[in-house]
Amino acid sequence: MPKISFQHVDKSIEADEGEWMYEVVERAEGGIPFACKAGACGTCATPVVEGIDSLGKVSAREARTLTELGLDLDTYRLPCLKDVGASDVVWGRPHSAADADTELGTHEVVVESYRPLNLTVAELRFFVDKADFHARPGQYMIFHIPDAPRTVRRSYSISTPPSDTRHFEICVRAVAGGYGSNYVHRLRPGERLAVEGPYGDFVLDEASERDIIMIATGTGIAPIKAMLMHLLDKRSKRRVRLFFGLRHETDLFYTDLLRGLAAHYPALEYWITLSQADPARWAGPRGRVTDLIDTHVSAADAATSEVYLCGGRPMIESSTAALRALGFSADTIHYERFF
Repeated sequence: MPKISFQHVDKSIEADEGEWMYEVVERAEGGIPFACKAGACGTCATPVVEGIDSLGKVSAREARTLTELGLDLDTYRLPCLKDVGASDVVWGRPHSAADADTELGTHEVVVESYRPLNLTVAELRFFVDKADFHARPGQYMIFHIPDAPRTVRRSYSISTPPSDTRHFEICVRAVAGGYGSNYVHRLRPGERLAVEGPYGDFVLDEASERDIIMIATGTGIAPIKAMLMHLLDKRSKRRVRLFFGLRHETDLFYTDLLRGLAAHYPALEYWITLSQADPARWAGPRGRVTDLIDTHVSAADAATSEVYLCGGRPMIESSTAALRALGFSADTIHYERFF
């Protein structure tokens, strides 16, 4: 049987040829984070130290995602798209953990509060049982979902700024049949669970002095909220424009929060648009969030602004295309795909 090794956590496991590599990583607790498990987000991108040929050719989807991350196609692979081959494989340190400021590992957190934000989205606050917890604005945590035949891991973005080093919050939408999201929605104050992280390189560039354009859909607002609150904590004077897209009036959340942020951060402007709004109930912008780019962003902004996008692949792709058409360079467009 082929042996699959994870060099950065010093673990190895035997696997059946043809077994999905994601399941091997989970079974071995191999320390590779996953999010979409479909090759779209790039969260699991990891260098192959030995045995890359046994993983087969790079698919078009894999090549596109790795290229967008600026990773070498001769070295990196996406375990979520791979099956075990006939030979041994040694994985290196995941790309998402390569630039972490702190030592990453599993630690325990306690649920402090659970707050419904609308009919399907809830916000949870956790106390971190670790004195030196530090996250950069935009990063995420990996939650261990314990009550299954094996541990399942799911990634959720931190929605609070790094100024609070003993707590973090997430906002999660309950998905029909979604094992992780439904587990999170059942958590209540006092319960304990294991998490890993923080992970991720979708983070605010604090060294930049450029204006900021933020575009989010649904719970993609979570890392954007963390960035906004951090800018407010730092008394930033950078101009920020936020475009937030939802579907229906019943999907609205964080409206009071955004109103409060704008009141305390004079350089912040925001627009909420609903793609399937009832005109009789909604007086704000209607349409897709990408429509707001046409209205509020110009070619002149390309020279002075950088962009942070978070949401599903269609929004990311259409927003990127619109921004590139205005003259934004690839290195000024940062994004996190949720699926």
